[in-house]
Amino acid sequence: MTIFTALLAATIRPRARPPRGLLGGLANPRNSVLTALAAALAVGVGRKWLIAARARQAVERLAGPDPSPAEVLAAADHGRAPLLDLFRLLATGKTAEVRRAAGRSLARLWHQDQLIAEEEKAVVARGFAATWRARRRYPRGLSTPIPVGVDYGVSFLEVAPGEVGPVNLLWSHKVVGVDRASLEEFSEWRAGPGSVTFTIMPGDYATDGPHRLVLHARARTSGLTSEWTLDLPQVPLSFDLDGDLAPGSLLATADEARAGAFARSLRLEVEGPSILPIGAEFALRDPPSLVMSLPLPCDLAHRAELEVEGLPGRLPAGVVVVGGQGERGQVERRVLPLTPAGELAADAIDRPGDRRLRLVLTPDPELGWGDPSVRSVWPEPIVTGWATVRVIRR
Repeated sequence: MTIFTALLAATIRPRARPPRGLLGGLANPRNSVLTALAAALAVGVGRKWLIAARARQAVERLAGPDPSPAEVLAAADHGRAPLLDLFRLLATGKTAEVRRAAGRSLARLWHQDQLIAEEEKAVVARGFAATWRARRRYPRGLSTPIPVGVDYGVSFLEVAPGEVGPVNLLWSHKVVGVDRASLEEFSEWRAGPGSVTFTIMPGDYATDGPHRLVLHARARTSGLTSEWTLDLPQVPLSFDLDGDLAPGSLLATADEARAGAFARSLRLEVEGPSILPIGAEFALRDPPSLVMSLPLPCDLAHRAELEVEGLPGRLPAGVVVVGGQGERGQVERRVLPLTPAGELAADAIDRPGDRRLRLVLTPDPELGWGDPSVRSVWPEPIVTGWATVRVIRR
């Protein structure tokens, strides 16, 4: 009887009540799930609020009177929120650094597929620039072709991770007004930035001008999500041919002080191991290069000739054109390798050995007219000191 009673008591024993209060509520499986969902919701809402707050702060910084380039560049981390301010700064930023940072920030948003096609076209159209490499006035009496060039593209596009770069835009162009069939048809598509160089002949123009050349460029995307083609604004160049302007007007006036400065600023130096052929059978081992210490007293537009001691004649060695030397206080070292054209006479060198050579620079003002950065050309020949080189067989 005692055993039966014990079993019955164990069967009808009341269940333990769960603890009351906060711990009791959490112990309930249903309540714990609801609590976890509420916590996740709170974290998500808080995170979105924090992201939105940071985006508002970024927009406020861009809308301020003087945002820094770093702040403008970092705006791309906040999605489309600062988009309108980035377009505004791209066009009206106070400094070139701020405008460039706005362009790069837009390139990041483009890479993240944050822009629609029309906004992508707006980035290219507002960032497009073309720079002509030409003068606005030339002597009509020039006897040599005048080189003219134009560089174009979107300058703020860089090869950088996370950004649309130059490889993602293909360019095609044509130039109207040169009366040349090869330039009046659109060129093949090439990755940017774009560039075109051609020559004009003063004799091809019946009047003095003004004459007008027009660049027409177009761009299309490559390797991006959206595909489109865009015609860019046409960029003109006007120039005149002046019958009263003499080609020699670029020549400066010589004086002893500046002649001495040229003698000190130009020299031949060996820059590294190399072989320079000078004929069918012989070559120079470790030939020297022309080394210049800029700024020079005035610009150079000279034809270079190589003179070998004891040998008749000179070997043409290209041209030396130096203009746009910048601030007179900024010292720069520029190196020009020798590039002789043609060959020495067959009997000029008959065996290997040491030889001395030097470079002779002869002024040619017509070369200077082809470079718009040249303003004043030294009018006298310049002769460097002798340098010893080793002649070897090829």
